Amino acid sequence: MVEDAAPTDGWRARYAPIADYALIGDTHAAALVARDGAIDWLCLPDMHDEALFAELLDAERGGCLFVGPGRDARTTRRYLPHSPVLETTHETADGVLRVTDFMPIPEGGRQRDVAAARRLVRMVEAVEGAPELVVHVTPRPSFGEVLPRLDRRNANLWTMSDGRDFLALQSDVPLERSAQATLDARTRLAEGERRNLTLSFCRSDIGVLTPLAGCEAARDATLDWWRGFCATCTYHGPFEEEIIRSFITLRMLTFSQSGAVLAAPTTSLPEAVGGARNWDYRYCWLRDSSFILGSFLDLGYQTEGEAFFRWLIHATQLTAPRLDVLYDVFGHTMVPERVRHALEGWRGSGPVRTGNGAQGQLQLDVYGEIADSALLYVKSGGTLDFTQRRRLREFADVICQSWTLPDNGMWEMRDERRHHTYSKAMCWAALDSVLQLCEMGHLRLDTKRLKRERDAIRANILAHGRSPTQPTLTGAYGRDYLDAALLLLPRIGLIAADDPMMVATFERIERELGHGAQVRRYPDGMDGFDSTEGTFTACGFWAADYLARRGDVDKAHARIEELLHNANDLGLMSEETDPETGEMLGNFPQAFSHAGLIRAAATLARQIEGREPEEKM
Repeated sequence: MVEDAAPTDGWRARYAPIADYALIGDTHAAALVARDGAIDWLCLPDMHDEALFAELLDAERGGCLFVGPGRDARTTRRYLPHSPVLETTHETADGVLRVTDFMPIPEGGRQRDVAAARRLVRMVEAVEGAPELVVHVTPRPSFGEVLPRLDRRNANLWTMSDGRDFLALQSDVPLERSAQATLDARTRLAEGERRNLTLSFCRSDIGVLTPLAGCEAARDATLDWWRGFCATCTYHGPFEEEIIRSFITLRMLTFSQSGAVLAAPTTSLPEAVGGARNWDYRYCWLRDSSFILGSFLDLGYQTEGEAFFRWLIHATQLTAPRLDVLYDVFGHTMVPERVRHALEGWRGSGPVRTGNGAQGQLQLDVYGEIADSALLYVKSGGTLDFTQRRRLREFADVICQSWTLPDNGMWEMRDERRHHTYSKAMCWAALDSVLQLCEMGHLRLDTKRLKRERDAIRANILAHGRSPTQPTLTGAYGRDYLDAALLLLPRIGLIAADDPMMVATFERIERELGHGAQVRRYPDGMDGFDSTEGTFTACGFWAADYLARRGDVDKAHARIEELLHNANDLGLMSEETDPETGEMLGNFPQAFSHAGLIRAAATLARQIEGREPEEKM
């Protein structure tokens, strides 16, 4: 827990640091809760839908749901053990106020048909003294583009409806309309007194509202579900508590209805303050897939790994045999990028975007991600059905036909296509994985052809992926810049970690892209933008993974330990970090960052145990 001042008089600080936020969720929807007590981000009914509260991206027009003290407070917070149930304690001059926030998961993890589709619960208790409680509600649907009508149904219930969606706000703190589409309350609680507030969402169906008196039972059921889930984790090694927290975060980002894992629950948090790299990450990137699947399997979660792999195969059926860069949670790729002009962006860092234009790019490395995911899945005990085998055969054919093409690369460069070294390496990895599946008896293909193409790719990389000035690999053919993705080449098995060229490549990455334990993706200007971006959190963990594979376990351990200092007080990590200030940047929390920690720690644990690390993603 970390202490900080949480001003509420005046009204609030205009923009909270990204690190000030906590994530709560029910594996369908997710909310970001600021340290001072405001829910500044909530999309409903699911994480990829329209925002109801978006003060995260516009302090004036975004809307929020504030529940907290009526004056300056010293605040501590924590997640209740092995759960995403958030407990925030505000110490004021008048007393101590405690707020417990969560999104219920009923017993068994399934919503009942008659229950509200989504529900958010905020429980308040006066722990000591007589603290003042403030509630401030400003729903702003469609990313602040709509000023809704709020209707009072009784003393404890306000509703909002557009004919399709129905939103109910229940509160045993009487709320009064203070302005258009704004509700407020201010009251003083006696020691031991409790109040509850719930927000329930229904869409095109009957939804029964749960009484406020049932909040404690919902909290206990939610705690039981999450703690039972965490109890099945098989990982016992370095950074065990941090690993479990990262996995809870990944599970919150897993859309239970399909098994898809979102890159992040947010959009448009900038990679540089005032810069233009503001992207919508509420989708599923194939680039991340083998890292995320491997994270599930590293911790013993076969069921989650199987669900994710089945989603990968199902989602790609609409574009097969071609793979797109990203998909929504239902496998759709039509996610046109648009600017939401109603919002100014976090700290004025616009534009705010929804949808993502990267879906039209060519990204050859994704074929390797899918093939490696299949191999990981099979090695963990899974079996391939007819559709999965056919799809992998199709992907192998595409690689054999397409690996010589330039592409946009794993970082989705929006300028000219290049022959990215990592993309070629992942084409090699795709064919190598398919060949292993053939050798294991899971696929029947022309292995002579696959071996010929695989060997040709490796020879091509070693001939053209070298720096013209130094004994290192380079980010793209004919270009002498570095790409932190090269750190992954020993993991996929293309080159040994102690190979002199790989050692020299790592040392050059440290010199040119490293900032302490953190690593940038590539040098400034390589992606067509003028602004400088921060260090990329996952890349730091890739460096630790590389060190562990090279046998430098002490350095790998120390690096992971230092990288964890960049997490916030709740163990959540963003996409990037400002190397000068240490401030979090980019969408938050980032699945790729948490998967990077899990995979690096698992590699370190295997090295410490004396087992060879796996040579696949």
